[in-house]
Amino acid sequence: MKPARDTRKIRYRVVFLSLLIGSLSGGGCQKQPREQVDRTRTVRTLVVKRGLHPRSASLTGEYRARIQSDLSFRIPGRIDKRLVDVGDHVAANDLLATIDSLRQTADLTASQAALRSAEATLEQVRSQVKRIEKLLPSQSATQAEFDDAKAAELTAQGTVNVSKSLVATAQSQRSFTNLYAPSSGIIIARTAEAGQVIAAAQPVFTLAVDGDREAVFEAFQRDIADHPVDDKITLSLVSNPAVTTSGVIREIAPAIDPSSGTAQVKVSIPAPPAEMTLGSPVLGVAQFSPSYVFELPWSVLSRQGDSPAVWIVDPKTQAVSERNVEIDSHLSGVILISHGLEDGDIVVTEGSQLLRTGQVINMMGGDAVKENQH
Repeated sequence: MKPARDTRKIRYRVVFLSLLIGSLSGGGCQKQPREQVDRTRTVRTLVVKRGLHPRSASLTGEYRARIQSDLSFRIPGRIDKRLVDVGDHVAANDLLATIDSLRQTADLTASQAALRSAEATLEQVRSQVKRIEKLLPSQSATQAEFDDAKAAELTAQGTVNVSKSLVATAQSQRSFTNLYAPSSGIIIARTAEAGQVIAAAQPVFTLAVDGDREAVFEAFQRDIADHPVDDKITLSLVSNPAVTTSGVIREIAPAIDPSSGTAQVKVSIPAPPAEMTLGSPVLGVAQFSPSYVFELPWSVLSRQGDSPAVWIVDPKTQAVSERNVEIDSHLSGVILISHGLEDGDIVVTEGSQLLRTGQVINMMGGDAVKENQH
């Protein structure tokens, strides 16, 4: 019985090995050669050509008087009366406000009393000098007495002079309690109110002096690198664009404000319309000399290192390469390229995201490419 069982085991092993060999040989016969992957990418291209492009820039500024003065009292005190308000038109020497003058009035009264006393003393001394001078010929008075009287007269005269100066100072201090308009104009700001205690030279009003008007803009360095044509600026009201006028740049600040990074640009307005009121926001548009640039859709841009770049197609091999460019400016949906391209270059406008240098592509712009080659 044992030899029969061994014979069955040997038979099973032979069948298993036959099946295993068959499966391996069958799989080997079915193996197919590796498929060749087509890595050619289809992109959209454009044959570029340099063109003349107008340039302009716009900023929002403020319409105001050329001369604006902050008005303040010369001495400290409590504001007693405020006689004008914002928007009022005032004439030169109009009284605008007063401060409490009780102390200044008292000082003036005291100095005037001291002056009267000094003048009375001077008159008394002069009479003494005249009396002694008349007694000298009869030797009823000595020369020494006369000299002492003259010295007393000079001292009394000096006291009178000092008293007069004190009176003039007190009168000036008393006049400083009134704030007058230095010239005609419009009150455009008020920074103090009746009853408020203010310091000397603290602004109380801002006066827009009658006369020339201008628009003031805060411009970044890139906006003032080039001057507009004839320095002319077109102006319009932000609240009503139909109200327009023109102006000429009269001043550009030589230094940049470190807090804002801008420079102040002042535009003189020879004939401002009546609808433009002081403090109104205005839009200024400057036209610059046109430039020769390549106008392309923003989708052409990529980056090579730290610089902007575009993909260029070789018309012979249809292989792509990346090239650095210099951007002139950005507009809505397009960019203007000033350097880095030549007329007739083929630029990839869509589908550049996965390109690599030397890659062969299919162009959706083949007709334009062929015409360029011819």
